[in-house]
Amino acid sequence: MICCGHNFSFGRSCLDENVAFLTTADSAVKLLPEATKPITGWKGLEYRTAFPMLKPPGANFYPPDMDKMEFQLWKDSLTEDKKQEATGFFNVFKRHSEFILDASLSENATVSSSHGHDLFMVPYSSEYKTFLAKAADLLHKAGDLTSSPSLKRLLHRKADAFLSNDYYDSDLAWMELDSKLDVTIGPYETYEDAIFGYKATFEAFIGVRDDKATAQVKLFGDHLQVLEQNLPLDNVYKSDHVIAAPIRVIQLVYNAGDVKGPQTVAFNLPNDERIVKDRGTAMVMLKNVSEAKFKLILQPIADVCIMKEQREFVDFDSFFTHTICHECCHGIGPHTITLPNGQTSTVRLELQELHSSLEEAKADIVGLWALKFLIGKVSHLINIVVCCYN
Repeated sequence: MICCGHNFSFGRSCLDENVAFLTTADSAVKLLPEATKPITGWKGLEYRTAFPMLKPPGANFYPPDMDKMEFQLWKDSLTEDKKQEATGFFNVFKRHSEFILDASLSENATVSSSHGHDLFMVPYSSEYKTFLAKAADLLHKAGDLTSSPSLKRLLHRKADAFLSNDYYDSDLAWMELDSKLDVTIGPYETYEDAIFGYKATFEAFIGVRDDKATAQVKLFGDHLQVLEQNLPLDNVYKSDHVIAAPIRVIQLVYNAGDVKGPQTVAFNLPNDERIVKDRGTAMVMLKNVSEAKFKLILQPIADVCIMKEQREFVDFDSFFTHTICHECCHGIGPHTITLPNGQTSTVRLELQELHSSLEEAKADIVGLWALKFLIGKVSHLINIVVCCYN
């Protein structure tokens, strides 16, 4: 926890990550006189600038005063390749008018050829070069040490991606990972970009593969094409090429980056629509995190809120199975779509900042549907359905 100035908000709320829940005035830190003394003069202004009271909706991927209209007008001036790059995951946006104040960045910038607009793109590999170069060096060293061929390939390709800003090959290597040590690292989730939902944040998960649990959940990934074909929607929106999704169950030992605050119990990656279309997705289930959440959060709440006669239906296996179905259902349903004008696009690009919340809601409700559908095909799920629907 960082303390700055006096009476400034800081910290993440346990209820809303975008709302500060403490100030230096009401925190325990005020017991230390030096921590809360008033900061006067220019230094106080610097503190206010470094820790804004309101989080920018674009999370500093975009200039804080940029709106959607300005971005759209600028994007319309670009070539098709640059438009795809602008709506991609791995760059930030700056202003020419601010850029001239820091000429040292000029060699790192990908500047639009249109001089009538103030915006330009900078790839992550340049914007965060100092950090990514060090991380890439360490990943290469780790890759040299491991004896697992698939882990070696992942670590080296991820290191290359940090420097090239091209994550395609490293994401394929991640999907093919078959190692006792399970590693996920890089820019993936786009929840922080509340303007468009385009830009990805960096995260890392390190875990140990639970081979027994992984074998037990394989059947869910194997049934994705069957689920796709039976979705309750028009056949025109269904895909005939849904690929069985590998599911890896791990015991999490370390995570870092954009993973704090609410702790995830599973994730379905990658988000690159090219890979989703050609290779599908892969799922990682964090079993020990799920067990902790069930024991310390869900069970105590159930003991208070659920009628005594129904508490027998509150069990971990049902909770875990529901999570698996949720993650599986991220991989089915429309992804690549055709617009009325005949142009090919994706659901993510068209829904923009609404995509994340709607996608999570879709996975929740379709996950429940999928569980009920699979009961007729997998006998041992019959005992779980009552618990999940209750």
